[in-house]
Amino acid sequence: MCVGSVRFAVGCLAFCAMTRRILATLTAVTTLAWPGVPARAAETELAIRSISLRPAEPVVRATGAVKLVIDVVARGAHGVRGVTVLVEPGRPPAGATNLTGVTPELTPAETPAETPAETSAETSAEPAVPPVAPAVPETEPAVPAVPPVAPAVPVAKPAVAELTATAVRPPVGFHRFRLAAEGWQTWRFNPQVGLTRWYPSGVWTIAATATDQAGNEVKAYTTFHLRRETALQGVAVSERKKVRVSGTLMRLDPYGLLGRRPFRKRKEVLIRFRGTGGDWQTVATARTRRDGSFDQRVKPAGEGVYRVEFPATSRYAADISPERRPRRN
Repeated sequence: MCVGSVRFAVGCLAFCAMTRRILATLTAVTTLAWPGVPARAAETELAIRSISLRPAEPVVRATGAVKLVIDVVARGAHGVRGVTVLVEPGRPPAGATNLTGVTPELTPAETPAETPAETSAETSAEPAVPPVAPAVPETEPAVPAVPPVAPAVPVAKPAVAELTATAVRPPVGFHRFRLAAEGWQTWRFNPQVGLTRWYPSGVWTIAATATDQAGNEVKAYTTFHLRRETALQGVAVSERKKVRVSGTLMRLDPYGLLGRRPFRKRKEVLIRFRGTGGDWQTVATARTRRDGSFDQRVKPAGEGVYRVEFPATSRYAADISPERRPRRN
């Protein structure tokens, strides 16, 4: 009896020891498996990778408006307002970091005497646009902007994101797409109201803000140039002893009184020549008069065609004239 009791007690002790070893093994396995969780958390670290705009170089004309499409690639954003964008004239704030595609300042579009007047007129013409609650799209986008990805990323359904802007006003069509297995998503903003001639030309900033579930925020900025159209009109090329290139440079009226007006005292007008089977070469530059006209004589460059180009400035778009063969007088 006692011997059996001793054997039973020894067996219980052995069983308990084995049980403790199993529990210890499970605990160790659980402990070793736990470090794998932060790797998944790292995939959703709050970040903004890029901001893209279409059209990349918007140009406003006398009539109509330019519709913008803004794509923000971000991860870790939470909720239907996980990413918001702000579009406004000017450059990013001083000291701003995470600048994606911020463009340098280009050649000024106005002579110093004309700049203050135009700036004042543009500022007064800019409409005041209070923020409006954006509209929620009813259906999921049929064609994603990016290829399908692994099922590890949950399907992102259409949501609504706040888009407050000086020139881009709600209602806003908004869609969110999966981008990659690491958790990146493309947040697309489709403002229904575009930019017109009444908004300031020059540098504009797109500021994107991503917010996670804890309320943490990251910001990223990109810039673009909103330009007014220009037009080279009546370009003619004739040849006697020299080649004469003439025409008129017009621009969209910054004051809104006319459709176009002469673009005076511009020295950036380029006269380009291309020979048979060759490349375009700049053979001269011309300066416009007060009425926007120019008349330049250049040395004959041989058989080929001429054209006139006005390169883009920070406020005005580029324009290229049709090709012209010299007319012999």
